[in-house]
Amino acid sequence: MTLSASIKILPLAMAAALLAQGCAKKEPAAASAPESTAATAPAPASEAAPAATPAAAPVAAATGDTAAGEKVFKTYCVTCHGAKGEGNGPAAAGLNPKPADFAIGAFKYDVNGNGTKGDIDDIKAIVHDGAAKHGGSPLMTPWPMIPPDQLQSLAEYVKSLQHS
Repeated sequence: MTLSASIKILPLAMAAALLAQGCAKKEPAAASAPESTAATAPAPASEAAPAATPAAAPVAAATGDTAAGEKVFKTYCVTCHGAKGEGNGPAAAGLNPKPADFAIGAFKYDVNGNGTKGDIDDIKAIVHDGAAKHGGSPLMTPWPMIPPDQLQSLAEYVKSLQHS
């Protein structure tokens, strides 16, 4: 292999290694999630939420825990989206298209069709399903293992990253 070929492959190899590192965090976070949920008092309410009717969803949106969302974000999202959600995580250099910049509100999808891109329900759907399911890049992989209460908190945290 020539030196120029090696130089072209190096960024891709680095991006793959960083993505693999980020993906490897799935198991420990999933294993530790029940411990953190069990340690908090609101856990029984969040367990009742999945059995609730769809009308209860706005209540969950209003009472979400952005601190819990930040923890989920740091576990699953920082590798690509960066610590402040600016799309500049360590793996972003090797990705095309680049990750969304949440700080400027660069949301691309209106999954629920309500005319507003990047609302809480849209973010939850993209995180849960991955962007490819909604016509986006397969680089934004699905994270269906995130429990609904943590997904809600994550979506609220992502929205909180947007500058006014």
